[in-house]
Amino acid sequence: MGGASLETAVRSVDMLIRQSRIPSPSLGLGESAFQLLEGRDGVSVRLGPYAHFFDRPGRSVSKWTGAKTTPRQSPHPQPQRSRIMRELALLARLLFGGGDVRINMIAAQNQPIEVLLTAGDGNVVECIDLPRLAREGAPPLLFLQTTYLCSSSNAFFRSVLSDASTASWARAPYVYKTYRQQSLVKPAILCLSGRTKILREHLEPGERRDFALGNIIALTSNVVSVLKPSNRYWVEEFRFPVYRVFDAAEEDSRQISFSSFSRQDRRRMFKEARAAAKTLLESIRAREGFFVCEVMNASDKPAYVYVQLNRSDFYGGSGLLGYAVRIAAMFLRSSSFLTGR
Repeated sequence: MGGASLETAVRSVDMLIRQSRIPSPSLGLGESAFQLLEGRDGVSVRLGPYAHFFDRPGRSVSKWTGAKTTPRQSPHPQPQRSRIMRELALLARLLFGGGDVRINMIAAQNQPIEVLLTAGDGNVVECIDLPRLAREGAPPLLFLQTTYLCSSSNAFFRSVLSDASTASWARAPYVYKTYRQQSLVKPAILCLSGRTKILREHLEPGERRDFALGNIIALTSNVVSVLKPSNRYWVEEFRFPVYRVFDAAEEDSRQISFSSFSRQDRRRMFKEARAAAKTLLESIRAREGFFVCEVMNASDKPAYVYVQLNRSDFYGGSGLLGYAVRIAAMFLRSSSFLTGR
């Protein structure tokens, strides 16, 4: 009699555990929910029927039965292109880390599912609600390609070429940039991963702050960054050209074909490219502690900088150009060490 009661109790507890892991019935068609794990070393994503989200390949730990994974999908609208333009976009992604973003898409079928993702060894997750950021008055977000973990289906982002300001903190030719939020009510979640702990620093208009190279993983696009020697080292003054931050309307108006640019526009583009290349070269050549990034809120809106507590390995971007940058950094840093510069 006692054995039967004990077995019944065990079954009841097991049933309660199973029910606690079932996604909430409040998740309707196409809805999703993101929940950080204890310790922030991973994230649990719950999907309602026929919902989907995007994740970085190789980061999913477990999936419920019924989850369908489709590789090489884009988390941004796809324009109508010819076959040649599609091939060029593929070539840009393989060579330079630009072009269309291609990541995994995980979708639920006719029933709710749950997917568990890990931040990686020694990493933690930061979940950013993009509409909430926009409600606070902040513009779109720029973030490193390697920090991307996962995002909801309505969190659109794309690859953009680094200008002189972005190259100083990103140390990469391309970064990801979020789209302007069309709806400020429905959540659009972006999850980033960083080392040990991620802090969000708020900058008032005109406020300046110094950060060590390699610690910044994301910032809003109204932040201007320049390299400057740290207080530990005194060298001749470095002057890097800084170009004003374009607002969203201006930036969208610049997304036109290169052939329609005037000679003055092309000259300005090449000037910006030279400034970005010079900044990138100096940032990869410098040893840790030699340069710092001076960031400034260059607008009348609030700005945010996301900083990881411990810096990760040197980052040079994705694609073949990213590998070339990392190899060049090893040679440049070793020569700087031998010469004592």
